[in-house]
Formats: sequence, C-alpha cells, structure tokens
Amino acid sequence: MAKLYELLTRDAESETILTDIYRTVIEAVRTKLIGTNFISRRYGPADIPGKTLSIVAQTKNALIVHQVGEGQEIPISVDAVFNFTTTPLKYGVRPVVTREMQEDSQFAFIERNLREAGYQFGRKLDSLILTAARAGAGQTVTGAAAITIDNITTAMNRLEANDFMPTDFIIGPSVAQDLRNIDTFVEANKAGVNDPSQSLIGTIFGMKVWTTNQLTNNTDALAIDRDYALYLAEKRPITVERYNDVTKQLDGIVLSSRWQAGIIPTATAGTTTNAIQLITTT
Repeated sequence: MAKLYELLTRDAESETILTDIYRTVIEAVRTKLIGTNFISRRYGPADIPGKTLSIVAQTKNALIVHQVGEGQEIPISVDAVFNFTTTPLKYGVRPVVTREMQEDSQFAFIERNLREAGYQFGRKLDSLILTAARAGAGQTVTGAAAITIDNITTAMNRLEANDFMPTDFIIGPSVAQDLRNIDTFVEANKAGVNDPSQSLIGTIFGMKVWTTNQLTNNTDALAIDRDYALYLAEKRPITVERYNDVTKQLDGIVLSSRWQAGIIPTATAGTTTNAIQLITTT
C-alpha cells in the first residue's frame, strides 16, 4: 500500500513503483487461471508485426511414408499446410479513486480494487480461451441430465480416432457435481490426487481434470489434446499506466492488453478442430 500511496501522491511517475504495482496485478491475474495451460501456440508481440497475424496450420497425416523397392527413387511427400489469420483485440479497465479517498487514507480499498482488476483480467483471458475452445469443438457428445462414463469415453474415442491424445478434461460446476456422485471417481480420488487449492481436481482415464465457471454453459465439458488445440496471440501483454484527471480530481491505474485466442483448425478454411471434443448435458 505504501507504493500505491507514493504513486498517487507524487507528481512524478516512478517506474519502480509502477513495477511493484504491476506485480500485484499479475499475481491476481494468475489466481486460478487455467486457460493458458491448454495453449499449444503462444504468439507474443514480436511475432505479430502488424494488426493481424497469419498462422500456419497443418492437415494431419498428409505427409506419407512410402514403401520403396530396392534401387527405386524415394517419393517426395511434404506436410500439407494452410494459413488462417487472427486479429488481437484490446481489453482494458481503469480503477480510479477520488482525491477525497486519498486524503482519508483509503488505500486498502484502492489496493483491493487493483487486485480485483487483475483477477478480472485473468477471468477475461480464461473466458476468451475456453469460449473459443467450446465454439471450435470438432464433434459433440450429447449427454442427458448428468454426465456418464460412456459420455467421457466416447469423447476420448473420437479424439483417438482422429489421431489425437486426450490430455485434459475441462468441466463446469454442474459436471463436477455429477463426477463427485460417480463412485468410480470418488474411490479414485481417495488415492490422494485432489489438491483443494487448485482448479485441477484429479484425473479421469489419464486426463487431467480442471474445473472452471468460464465455460459458456456450466453443464458442459471439453476433452482436448492440449498439444494441438488452441493458440493465443498477445499483441500487448497486460500493461500498467498511471491515470490522472485533474478536473474531476481522480487518480488511478489504467490496465490494458491486446489478445486473441482461438482454435487451430484441422482443415483448410475450417472453424473447428478435432483436437477438441465437447460433451453437453442438461
């Protein structure tokens, strides 16, 4: 709080103070952030020279290894690739306080606002990634009122049939409740795979299980291959700048970033990937 007090009450902006506040914000951003665990390609500012980014994707199993007879020429075979573009969008928030709040030493409230702003940035990034994942799922397993083991194994089978590996299982709160009521997983979790401090709640058939309320529907689940499914284009990482409005006697911090998240399609001009399978329940 001392650093925040110095920033808001000094005339000159201090890079050291801003750096300390940035650490406070980023610490809050990382709280229970799970979406970036599933990113197979992450592009930073240096990878995005202009407003848009052209990403190279591959058609799976296009490169073929041939049987070659003695003395025969070895055939040429190359990976089939195609391009798609993405455009990072700007996101921001500006938590401000009045001069009166500063005079009344309400710096604890101000710092809570900073932490909340950071946390909400983390939620926004999670939402971008997981919303893209759901919308880009290659196939959908339609469940009933509660998820079943058959729903899960069907989604896994579809990943494997397309030469992908089921690595992660992302579930909403309603699906988490269903799983906790299935004896098979309750018994497995007694072996000690649970860590209550993390969003990772265990494993199912070798897949890591993650809970989140950032799926479009809390009754959904996603089985994915994290090595092929998603990308994140980050034109501008989260930045922290000082804000001051003399006429309204407001001071604060401006947080902003430029992001875009999406799926890596499995076919030219495609909008879905078979590296993600969606399970819906009611």
